[in-house]
Amino acid sequence: MTFQRLASTIVLLALALSTQAQTLHFLRQHDMGRWGIPAGNYSGIAHIAGNRYALVSDKQAADGWHEVTIDFDANGDVCSMAYVGAHYTQQHTGTTARDAEGIVAVTSPGAEGKSVYTLFVSAESDQQILEMDSTGTATDRHLQVPEWCGSKAIFGNYGFEALAYDAARKEFWTTTEQGLRADVGKRSSADNPHPTLLRLLCFDDSLQLAGSYAYRTEAPQMKGPTRLYAFGVPEMTAINDTTLLVLEREVVVKPRYNGSYVHHQLFSVQPHLYNTCAQETPLREQPAEVFLPKRLVGSFTTRLQMSGHKDLANYEGMCLGPTLPDGRQTLLLVADSQNRMGNRLFRLKDYIRVVIINP
Repeated sequence: MTFQRLASTIVLLALALSTQAQTLHFLRQHDMGRWGIPAGNYSGIAHIAGNRYALVSDKQAADGWHEVTIDFDANGDVCSMAYVGAHYTQQHTGTTARDAEGIVAVTSPGAEGKSVYTLFVSAESDQQILEMDSTGTATDRHLQVPEWCGSKAIFGNYGFEALAYDAARKEFWTTTEQGLRADVGKRSSADNPHPTLLRLLCFDDSLQLAGSYAYRTEAPQMKGPTRLYAFGVPEMTAINDTTLLVLEREVVVKPRYNGSYVHHQLFSVQPHLYNTCAQETPLREQPAEVFLPKRLVGSFTTRLQMSGHKDLANYEGMCLGPTLPDGRQTLLLVADSQNRMGNRLFRLKDYIRVVIINP
């Protein structure tokens, strides 16, 4: 290795260490129902402007999004919310929605100096990421998803969930919840407790694919029988122009419900400091060094124990929240309650939770 290459490598490593040296502080869960937010299957959240936020629900009858306002106290925690309304149309889907999972807002200059925004929504049913206007109507723009990671390449219900937008670089990021069929061969499960292998996909401002980076999840914790099981990456967020936070989560519903849990882990990665992965070679056949280094910055587990914790929540949506007076960035997480599924003994809630990023 030449001196110049060595020096360049040292600089990159120093940058990686300095920008990844965060830890997360998780504030308490809040039931959005207490503020009159309608029951839903909230799987994504995006900041529009000011105190305006967009929520997307994965089981609504038509494409679109819900608008809410969120206000915060001096410590960065949610102090109030209000439901503004639903922005959606049945024009493009009839009575069948796209299983919308992720949402980001993109702001651009408009007429007379006023900013305008559109929203991009990812969905698993068609494995597409479509642009919508402020009324919830699809435009003619969408990310140019290549055929090799399209709807025929995924395991059922394990397609595009995660969606992030890096405003500084004007880049979109997405990945499938579990690895593509060609990359992993078999989905991860309680019966196949192995990590899944993902491609973190970067799309540029022209909506074209600009890069694909290999990512390996942790191994599932659960082994044995379950009533319901889900594993993979439901969301990620760009926290600056080099770092992505990737949410890995494992949902375990026990046969008799008691002891069910959802384990959430947040990892920091910096794709642009590393090489892209080969498209034509399955990830399971590529060497370990092609996978992105990652750093665990925080984790938490929600549980259902009939004689103990009853805070079970499956967090699937994440976006940047406000910046605190001391300069620390916050994140917002939202949970999918399956339309507040439950019975008289226990019912899931539409939770929102603030996470503070400590430098």
